[in-house]
Amino acid sequence: MTEKEYFDSQMSTTRNEENFDVKGLLNSYLKSWKFFIVSLLVFLAIFFIALQFMSTSYDITSKILLKNEKTNINTSGNNLVANNPFSNSEKVNNEIEVLTSVQLMRSVMDSLSLQCKIIAPDIFPETEVYGSELPFKVIVDTIYPLAYETTLKIKIEGEDSFSLEEEFEDVPLQSTSAHGYNNYNFDYKIEKPYGIFHLVKNVESTSKESEFVVKFRDIDELAHDYVKKALNIYVVNKDASVINIVLEESNPEKGEDIVNSLVAKYGQKAFLEKNGLALENVKFIDNRLNTLSAELSEVEMNVAQFKTDNELASVDFDVTSFSEQEIDYDRKLADSEIELKVLNSIERNLKKGNEESTINSLSVTSPNLTYLINSYNRLQIDRKSLQRTVPENNPKMIDIRNQLSELRGNILGSLSTSKQSLRSIIGSIQNRSDEFAEKKQRIPSMQRQLLEISREQGIKENLFLYLLQKREEAALMVGVKQDNFMVIDKAITDYESGSSDKKLYLLISLLCALALPLAVIHLKDFMNNKVLSKKDVEKRTTVSVIGEIAHNASDKKIIVRGEEASSLAQGFRMVRMNLDFMLSKKNVQTVLVTSATQGEGKTFFSSNMGVALASSSSKVVILELDKHNPELIENLGETKKEFGVTNFLNQPLNTISVNDILVPVKDNANLFAIGLGSEQIDGLEAFGSKKMEELMVQLRQEFDYILIDSAPLGKLADTFALSKYTDCCLYIVRAKYSKLEDLKIINDVKSKKKFKNPIVIMNDV
Repeated sequence: MTEKEYFDSQMSTTRNEENFDVKGLLNSYLKSWKFFIVSLLVFLAIFFIALQFMSTSYDITSKILLKNEKTNINTSGNNLVANNPFSNSEKVNNEIEVLTSVQLMRSVMDSLSLQCKIIAPDIFPETEVYGSELPFKVIVDTIYPLAYETTLKIKIEGEDSFSLEEEFEDVPLQSTSAHGYNNYNFDYKIEKPYGIFHLVKNVESTSKESEFVVKFRDIDELAHDYVKKALNIYVVNKDASVINIVLEESNPEKGEDIVNSLVAKYGQKAFLEKNGLALENVKFIDNRLNTLSAELSEVEMNVAQFKTDNELASVDFDVTSFSEQEIDYDRKLADSEIELKVLNSIERNLKKGNEESTINSLSVTSPNLTYLINSYNRLQIDRKSLQRTVPENNPKMIDIRNQLSELRGNILGSLSTSKQSLRSIIGSIQNRSDEFAEKKQRIPSMQRQLLEISREQGIKENLFLYLLQKREEAALMVGVKQDNFMVIDKAITDYESGSSDKKLYLLISLLCALALPLAVIHLKDFMNNKVLSKKDVEKRTTVSVIGEIAHNASDKKIIVRGEEASSLAQGFRMVRMNLDFMLSKKNVQTVLVTSATQGEGKTFFSSNMGVALASSSSKVVILELDKHNPELIENLGETKKEFGVTNFLNQPLNTISVNDILVPVKDNANLFAIGLGSEQIDGLEAFGSKKMEELMVQLRQEFDYILIDSAPLGKLADTFALSKYTDCCLYIVRAKYSKLEDLKIINDVKSKKKFKNPIVIMNDV
């Protein structure tokens, strides 16, 4: 293989390795598989422990349908919804506001006696006890702020009694016997400085616990928290009037009770509002009936008095077509007068300034006036409904009051117009009636007087009967519970909603179990400043890496016969072959072995590389030129001679020959070594001297390979003095020991050509 072919193969290998960075990354993860397993077990253990303390919340849902109130008729006989100025969506939104009001939720908390949180101390983890799990209920009559700093310990003593102990903040638990009592019976009213309450026994309880801890809660804050944090009410479909109620609660039984009670309280509230409105209508009609009854009695007395004064028993009229026309005009006149009185009554009520009462639109024939009165009544109903849930300064309340004021002015204006029109009609009818009266000159005046009295009597009788009928219709609305909604689904617990939280936490635990090792591995890589593999060298330098020497697991410092098959020996053989391929045409004979710092294994490499070269029948000599750490002879297992390189270089009379300093290595006839010697020298001066040149010339003549174990390049300049004798420089990089920044040294060596043929050897892989 030529040098060009070898370098092409090296570059191809490098490109292939770069293409498999993902594979290398996965391999780095697989090396830490134990870390991943431990992390997974730790986080799963944390997850299962956390489950014991985790409060699982479930979604409790209910669905109601708001009814269209077309069948609800008020005392005027008009449809309350047909002319509703509020759209269906606005009506639904208003009802949602009512359902999400804190006041409504507070009434639910009161009805379910949720002012007290009851805990069984022997149950782990701490869980609120509710419903059938509780042998008693705490009914609070009155509560004071001190109660929120008080904890009660209740112990069931028997079928009908219990003991009570109190604990205040910063005050130890004390028996209530200090106040005169210790044991109480169920249903006994307990009066304390922090409140008045009593315990009611739950006969349906299945609990076997006998001790419980009771903590008082601010019911207003509790209701506010439920509404703001746990309750969600929304419209299922914008084109429908179906409302979905969702409550998050850890106790399913408690959550279902809250939702069902919320719906019931909402229906009860709507019923009371409608019932109150119906009662007001009945009261108004009763007042009118009383007035009409007195007027009717007066007219009947006038009829009786007229007949008595004129000694009349009966009056027979000749029924002719003339009389029929007269009767028709009388009927029209009577209808117009009735309507005029009704309009006068409405005008008087409006001018009295009663802004909270509704207006009765009996016998009003004007479509415009009827519409205005109906709109006014509906706004009054909506105002009273919102008045129970929102303050007077609420924008909705202000808007309704403005609309009522505007409608009141419009109604008065329309009343004036209608009255003027009626008076004109009455005048016209009266004129025509007078014309007929003139034509009835033959009818006695007493007949005319009697007809007038009878006509007034008929008007009042008809009006009385009409009001009596409407009074009965309004009375039917009182006490009749007709909900404005229908329950589609009662409260149902979605148990799957609770498991979703557990699945989420499990997923988070698994992700953390995976993320922690990944983070540690990448952080370790990020913080690492050591050379870990061949890739680290190839990424940071252009110098070729021709071999990797495996880690030496034994205590032996040199490869002996019989270990040629070991990975360590094969590594040195591979380096020898690669050197032959790369440098075969460059007549490489002298090889310098160096490194950046001490401890990277250059002496170990020099010794074993010499053995590897000598095994191929080449005659090899190794020079020990690291004057700061001379360990070569010792590594080869030989005894140092009296003379060495320093002695040869410092001799004045040439009394020491090369053979005098050569140390033959046992069990290897082709391998020799030369120790550093016993003389103190200046390496930079001595290695550049003529004596050193003579030594290198003689060694080149006698040996095939000369290996120089030199001092590190990073700290000393001695080694650079040897560059003129070397044909190749082997730079030792020890895995997990050499620093990445030390690779700059070999880059500098190559770029500035300080040594011929620089090559990197990876050691201790």
